[in-house]
Amino acid sequence: MGTAAMATPELAPRSDLLFPSEVIARVDELLELAYRSADLGNFSDPLDEAVYILLSAQTRERVYRQVFVSLKARYPRWELAAAARRSELERILKPAGFQKQRAGKLRDLLASVCQENLERGVGPAAGRDLTLDFLRQMGDRDAMSFLLRLPGIGPKSARCILAYSLGREAFAVDTHVRRILERLKLVVCRNGKPSHELIEELIPKPKRLRLHMNLVHHGRGVCLSGRPRCHRCVLVSFCPLGQEAIAADREPPVAVELFSGAGGLGLGFAQAGFKIAMAVEQDRDAAQTYRLNHPGVPVLEANIAAIDDRDIEDLAPGLDDLDVLIAGPPCQGYSHAGTRDPEAPVNGLYRQVSRIAKLLQPKLVLVENVPGVRRVNGVAFEERIRRSIANAGYNVDRPAMLRAADFGVSQNRKRLVFIGRRADLGLSPRPLKPTHRVPSEEPTTSSRRLPETPRLADLLKRLPQLPAGVSCENGVVAGQQLFNASTMAHSERVVEKIRKIKPGQGPISYRRLEMDLARTLIAGHRALPVHPWLHRTISVREAAVIQGFPDSFVFAGSRANQPLQVANAVPPPFARALAQHLLRFLADE
Repeated sequence: MGTAAMATPELAPRSDLLFPSEVIARVDELLELAYRSADLGNFSDPLDEAVYILLSAQTRERVYRQVFVSLKARYPRWELAAAARRSELERILKPAGFQKQRAGKLRDLLASVCQENLERGVGPAAGRDLTLDFLRQMGDRDAMSFLLRLPGIGPKSARCILAYSLGREAFAVDTHVRRILERLKLVVCRNGKPSHELIEELIPKPKRLRLHMNLVHHGRGVCLSGRPRCHRCVLVSFCPLGQEAIAADREPPVAVELFSGAGGLGLGFAQAGFKIAMAVEQDRDAAQTYRLNHPGVPVLEANIAAIDDRDIEDLAPGLDDLDVLIAGPPCQGYSHAGTRDPEAPVNGLYRQVSRIAKLLQPKLVLVENVPGVRRVNGVAFEERIRRSIANAGYNVDRPAMLRAADFGVSQNRKRLVFIGRRADLGLSPRPLKPTHRVPSEEPTTSSRRLPETPRLADLLKRLPQLPAGVSCENGVVAGQQLFNASTMAHSERVVEKIRKIKPGQGPISYRRLEMDLARTLIAGHRALPVHPWLHRTISVREAAVIQGFPDSFVFAGSRANQPLQVANAVPPPFARALAQHLLRFLADE
C-alpha cells in the first residue's frame, strides 16, 4: 500500500475481506441498480456545461437549475450574455446567492471563451454563438490543459466537462464523491484536497461516468454530509460509519442471518418486524442482491468457516443481546438432485451455525434445509445437526417437516426446520401450524377458516405475457414496472419440444409447471421450469412471484446466476410465518 504526498489521498486500510478494487466494483454495481445512472441535468454542449457547473457551486440543485434556465431564457446566445451589463447578470443570478461573485466569474469565463473563439476563427467570428466545440478535436491531455486555463474552471469542473460533454473517460471528485469514498475507507484525503488523478486511477475507465453520476445521487439522497440515512444505504457493508450508526439505533427483535443467499429468509423476518443486524454469504452475486434489497444491513461476503469473531464484531458491533440466529446451510450435499456424498465438505457447514451460536448466544436458533438432510446414504445428518445445536447450549427437538404451500406460497416445497432455544430460557419452541389452506385440497376442520394460498396461474396472470427471447432487466411493459423479467431465447427446436409438454410433465430440465402449485423450484442447468401455458421457461421475475418475493425485489448479478438465486431462496411468506411464530416465544422471555 503506497504512501501518497501530503496533499493527496492514499488507499485506506479496510476492515472487511475485500480488496479496494473489489469494493469499487460492488459499489458501482449496487449504485447502478439503485439509481440507473439517472440524469443529473448535465449538458452535451461543453460551454453550457461549463456555465452550469459554475452556477452549481455552493447552491442547491433546484436553485441552480432554475437560474440556468432563466439565464438561457434571457440570453439565448452566450455572446449576448458576454456583452450584458453586470447589474443585469447579478439580477438573474441573485436566487443562487453570491450574485456579485458569480456574475464576475461568468463574465470572466465568457470573455476568455470569446478571445479563444476570435483567435481560432470560430463562434461569432464564423457567424455562430460562442463555443467550446473545438475541444472535441483535442486529446484528453490537451483538452484538460485548455479547460484548466479558463477562469473558474478547476480540476473537478474540467473533468465533468470531459466526461459529460466530450464523452471522455474522466472521473470528477466533487463533494459528494469525496465524502462517500472517504466514508467507505477507499481513500484518505490529506489537507482537505483530493487528488483527482490518484482517485481516477482507482476507477475502471468504462465505469467512471456512471459511477460519478450514481455517487452524486447517493450523496444527495442518502449519504448526506450532516445526518446520513444509513438505514437506507445499500453500501453499509463497506462503511464503518454506517455500521456504527445502525448498531446505535438498533431495537429488538434482532436477527443475524448465515448462508443468507439472496435474502428470502431475511426478508420474511424483516417483514415480521425483525432488525437484521448482519448477514453472511459467500456468493458474490447473492451477497449483492442481499445488499440491494436489504439497505442498512451489513453483508459479510466470505466463507463462513474462514471468518473469526473479530470479523463479526467489526461488521455488526454491539451484538450482545441477539434474539435469533437464522440459517439455511447449502443443501446441495443433502438434496436428492445432487450426488449425496456424506463426506462432502459442504455437508459439515451446519457446524458453523453452532459455532456462531456459541459466540453470539442468541435466544433462539433456526436452521432450515431440505428433507434429504434426514439421512444421506446411511448417515443421519438430521441427528447430527440437532446434536450440534444442542451442544452449543440449546434445547432443540426433532425438526418439523413444513410445506411452503401451507404458508401462502404457491409451491409444494417441503423443508425441515430446526428450532433451538437457549437452555437457560426453557424448552424448544413448539412446531409451527399452517397459516393457509391449499385451494386444490379438501379443507379440514382446522383449515377451513384459513385464507387460501394463491393459485400459481393467478399469480402469473398479473404479469405481462412476454414471449421467449425478450430482454427486460429493467423496463415498463403494459404500464407495469418489471425487473429481472428477461425470457430465455429458445431455438425453434426447443420451442417445439416445449409445446408438446403438458402441465406437470416433462424432463427435469423442461418440466412444465401446473396451474395450482409448483413443485420445488429448481434451476437445472441455470434454467427454470417451463411456463404453465407459454412455450418457454419462466423468467426470474415469474419465479420470484411464485416464491412470494415482492415485485420491487431486484436480483443482482448475471442473468445466468439469477435463476440459482431465486430458486435457492427461502420463500419470504414462509419465512415471515416462521418469524411471527418465533416472536410469540420471544414475547414470553
